[in-house]
Amino acid sequence: MSKGFPFSSVGTPTEFIELLKKESENQNFDHWLDQIAEKAISGNDKAVWSFLYQAVRDADSGRLSWGFHKKFLSGIFHILARIGDSQAYRLLINYVKSLDRTIPIGALELISDLVPTFREIDIDEVLSIAANPDPLKSAFGVLALSQLVLENRLPDEKMEETKLFLKSYKNDRYFLDDTVERTLELLESPDSNLLSFVEGIALS
Repeated sequence: MSKGFPFSSVGTPTEFIELLKKESENQNFDHWLDQIAEKAISGNDKAVWSFLYQAVRDADSGRLSWGFHKKFLSGIFHILARIGDSQAYRLLINYVKSLDRTIPIGALELISDLVPTFREIDIDEVLSIAANPDPLKSAFGVLALSQLVLENRLPDEKMEETKLFLKSYKNDRYFLDDTVERTLELLESPDSNLLSFVEGIALS
């Protein structure tokens, strides 16, 4: 498989997924992901979108697990973020909303970190996910809110609602107290030093 391996020669989305799973340690793996992203952005290859949808479905069903396929899945979600449009955003958000199994907190953090990179974000939906009674989905929502605040993507009209929500937030399964506290500090002190905020998260 050469560096310039053509996506269209593989066959079905499932066949391509199986191939990439086996080749995830190949030195050209990241380059192939770049090619997939470029084809999706161009909008001229429906097979690419079929592949992306199938990969997310396989992640949702557990056929692709974060424990065994972290590099592959990380690449898929980074592709969605790079595309950045409403279709890619919906695919990412629907994955989280349909989760019925535990995934590592690191995977949640990775996906939530990508949310602010999308061009159009439904803040009400993120708040709704954060308020979900399921601790896993709720944790994603809170982590995404934190990133949106950090990246200055939270609209002014949603700041008070977000503050009120975070002030009463509890999640006994995931230890997010520090994240919530620092997010509230930033919301209440919008002129505070963002670098200090980032450093605080890194040290937590």
